[in-house]
Formats: sequence, C-alpha cells, structure tokens
Amino acid sequence: MRPGLSNDEPVLDALAFELDRGSAVALHRQLQERMRAEILSGALRPGTRLPSSRALSQSLGVARNTVLNAFEQLASDGFLEGLHGSGTYVARNLPLDMAEILRPTSGASYPADAHAIGATRAMSFLEVPVSFRIAQRPVPFRMNYPAIDAFPVRLWATLTARLYRRLAADPRRELLGEGDAQGYLPLRQAIADHAALARGVRCTADNIIVFAGAQQALDVAVRVLLDVGDEAWLEDPSYPGARSALAAAGAQVRPVPVDAQGLVVAEGERCSPRARLVYVCPSKQFPLGVTMSLSRRFQLLDWANRSGAWIIEDDYDSEYRFDGRPVAALQGLDRGGRVIYLGTFSKVIFPSLRLGFAIVPDALVDAFIGGRAIAGRHSPVLEQALLAAFMREGHFARHVRRMRKLYIERQAALLDTVHRHLGDTLAIRPTEAGLQLVAWLPHHLDDAKIARAGAAAGLELAPLSRFAITRPLPPGLLLGFGAFSREQIDEGVRRLRNVLRGAGLSAALAREARSPASSRSHVHRSGAGGARRVRAA
Repeated sequence: MRPGLSNDEPVLDALAFELDRGSAVALHRQLQERMRAEILSGALRPGTRLPSSRALSQSLGVARNTVLNAFEQLASDGFLEGLHGSGTYVARNLPLDMAEILRPTSGASYPADAHAIGATRAMSFLEVPVSFRIAQRPVPFRMNYPAIDAFPVRLWATLTARLYRRLAADPRRELLGEGDAQGYLPLRQAIADHAALARGVRCTADNIIVFAGAQQALDVAVRVLLDVGDEAWLEDPSYPGARSALAAAGAQVRPVPVDAQGLVVAEGERCSPRARLVYVCPSKQFPLGVTMSLSRRFQLLDWANRSGAWIIEDDYDSEYRFDGRPVAALQGLDRGGRVIYLGTFSKVIFPSLRLGFAIVPDALVDAFIGGRAIAGRHSPVLEQALLAAFMREGHFARHVRRMRKLYIERQAALLDTVHRHLGDTLAIRPTEAGLQLVAWLPHHLDDAKIARAGAAAGLELAPLSRFAITRPLPPGLLLGFGAFSREQIDEGVRRLRNVLRGAGLSAALAREARSPASSRSHVHRSGAGGARRVRAA
C-alpha cells in the first residue's frame, strides 16, 4: 500500500478482516490488534487516511462503537491521529522502516556465565536503601503503597478456606509438596491471559516465571543477562532498587537522561554505545511520571535489535491509569525477543504477598528458571494457588476497577487539600497513573532537608534529589496518596505546611512558587512535563 492514500476504497479492502465472533476476545480488541499488526508490518503506512468509522463498521458488519473503541485505543497508543475536520490517519511521526526495526536480529550472541569476583561486592549491598531492608508503617505520604484498608479480606479468607478444604480432601496433598521453580501453572496461565488483555503483552504461560516480587525478578534478570563489568543504561533519575541490583551484579551503570518523551535513546548511544542492557519504566517513568512516546519506543527497540542488547521493562503500576486504558506495553511491540517484562502484585493486591513475575523471550526461559531456582527455589505454592483463584474467578479485575476509582478520589483529595493549605508554596499537577505525584518546591529550598524535617513530624516525604544520579533536579517531593484516607491526607498536608514554615519559607519564596517563570523552569529542567498550579478538584 502506497504512503498517503486518500481514497477509502483501497484501504477498506485492506481492512476487510475476518473477525471471530465466537472468540472470547471482544470484537473491538480483535480489530485493534489486526489494525496494529497492519501498521507495524508497513501495510498501512504513516499518513494513510482511514475510512470513516461508519464506513468501516458497515464493511465489517459490526457496530460503529466497535470501530470507535478500536480507533480510540490505537490513538491512545500513538498509532493513529485525528485531524479536525479531515478524518483519522495513521500517525505521521511513525518511522517508515518499522518492519526493519522490529525484525528479529539473527546471530546476536550473549555470554551465558559470569566471572567470579571477590568479597568487595559486599560494598554494593551496603548501599541498598534502608526502606528495602526494614518494614515501616506507612505514614503520609509514603509512595507506591496501595490501599490495603480497601482490600477484600473477607473474600480472600473465603478463598483460603475453600483451598484448605480442597487440600484436606486430597490424600496426596500435592500443594504441600515442592513447587515448580517456574511457578504454579494455573497462576501463570491467569497472568498470561491478564497481561495479554490489559497490557497488550505477547506471551503464553510458558514465558512466565513467578518471583517473590519484581525486585527479585530484576535481580535475577541482571545476573542472567550481564557479565561483571558490562555497561547498562539506567534512567536518570531512576528507581534506586534498579541501581542497587545493577551494582550488585557488577555492572557499570551508565545514567541516561529523561525528557518529556522518556529515555533519550540517542544520548544513551552516544555515551555508552557498548551497553548490554537498559532498565526502563516506559508506561510511567519513576520518579518523574513521563510516558515514553511511541517514536522513542521504536528507537529503543531498534537500538536493542542492532546492538544485541536487552531491555528490562518495569511495568510497576500500569494497572492504575486514570485517563483511558493503560498504555500498551513495550513488550507487545518487540519482534526481536529483546524485552524482559516485569510485573508485580505488591501494589495491586497487598505488599506482604510478595509475588511478582517476569515475562521473558523463549530463548531465555530456561536460564531464568534456573536463576529463580537458585534465588529461592520457588514461591509459596499455596499463595500462588490463592492468587490464581482470585484472578481466574474475576475478583482481580473487579478489585483493580474499584481501586482505580478509589485512587482517583484520593488523588483529588490530595490536590484539593494542597490547593487550600499550600497553594502559594507547592507547584503540583495531577498524575495520569499510579499512587503518587510530584510536588515542586521553590528553588531555594533543599528537598532532602525538607524530607528530614518531615520525618521528624511523622511524614514520609521522598525528595526528588534521592533519585538523581548525575543530573540535578529542581527541588521536589513525591507525595503518595494511595494508602491514605481524606482525613489522613488533610492532617498530613497541615503537618507539611508547618514543616515548610519551619524551613523559613519567606514571602519572596512563596511569590517565586506562584510565578509563571518558576513553573516554566520546572517544566524545562525536570523533563517531565513540569508542574502547574493546583486547581480545586
């Protein structure tokens, strides 16, 4: 098909798909995936004008809403764009050589074993953050903490009782024996079904390995994929757990800046062309909250295919996207088998469950299973069986929907309370996903000092400076809202106001926080879409 087609007839012919009306997959999802495949293959070129939703629905014999839903998700993922008064087009900023970018690379070899090192590596473990080592009671505004007060404990107890009754009736008591290092098969099947439906991930249960959380999966991944001394890209700023895992594996960390489109791939290639791995959070970068653009995702996949490098995609809180469907995973675009996808249930179910998973390419499955076995043999089988039932019976999907609504309400409560009590001091904007947002401080304040003062006042404030590696950020705080009621949020903001007053926040600094120039500076220097003034919810 030629670029820039404007006649509907050839495109209608190309989109004459046979949809499976007997499939469990909804028709709009089938249409979405077929159109996505046509775009990725190059059959539908950038700039191609699509038929109207009415014409396409008549051609396919489906309801118009089916087509509109497919168009909407494809537009959300960056594959389509609408021009006012002109129609819907395949996005013009897509690379013309997508098929080449996504083609599997043959002959890319990778060393399988690591060199032994001495006890000096112990120093890397001494740098692991205290928050990773010690259980801490959540206080406002702890980040990345779910609403455990809203978890359906009675339902979980019912499922637990049923499981134990089944176990008591089984003379073999198989669930009390040793488990599979790869994970309980029914759970892996449930994860594969959910990941394909909700995240656009391409996998089967055979590609899934169950871990004791995403952090363990990350630790095993870097040990399997890297030799000591190998270079690895890391977003700057970034998640401290990733930096610790890379350091513990003996990798040479190469910080790569983040801008409004996510990881700056060109800068990574310039400063570290021999890197063997990159760790990214494309759906919501931590801590800045940026969503990686589609064009930047293609650049990253192209680099990985050309260099034979691996991409670790940490999808740590994608379930909680508040504006439309979650952004499709980078793994779903991968045709070269270069992406390792990490997911966790700690932020969706409850933290003490300690279950997460990795979705790995076929060629890496055996190595990852071996790594999982060495790291702890297998995850508790009874908890895996409980979670499998929770997912298989639809409770997981319903819980996610309830929590998404609750987190929208709690974020609104935080925004409203900050506006009322600190509107002249903090520059803050709502987040499109996740359990925390960024609050920018006046430039003259030290966010680390504010965080220490907050701790003395019974608050947990994560300073942005904690996550920077080489590039300084404007002072800011991560404020978690997921675990806290409106009353707790209100009390926390009042304490934060007192902390800021105690830090000597003058009228001049308050005026700076209000000034448009200050907000623009945040936008430029943060590379995260910056900050804007809170408006009443």
